[in-house]
Amino acid sequence: MSGRTFSLTDRLNRFVDQQVADGHHQDANEVVREALRRYQEDLDAERASLAAIEAVAERGIADVERGAFRLVDGAAGQKALLDSLNHRLESRARNRALNRNGRA
Repeated sequence: MSGRTFSLTDRLNRFVDQQVADGHHQDANEVVREALRRYQEDLDAERASLAAIEAVAERGIADVERGAFRLVDGAAGQKALLDSLNHRLESRARNRALNRNGRA
């Protein structure tokens, strides 16, 4: 393992010292390793979220390009769309429940 030297602000130094003093970590190295591990996990999760959002957006764009969309006009249109979606979800939930119970 290679050695590195880091400069921390006074606030971060106090934080590291407090983590060790509180018994969360044995030493400052562990605090920094844990912080970097969490940072790496956050970056990985962010990349995965962005990829999922991009995939959904691409599917939506493809739907629009092939004309598979529904225009919603005003509050009445919004309510009709929401009612339609809720009905579809209720139907799917009912069908899944029936399938789980062996009645389908």
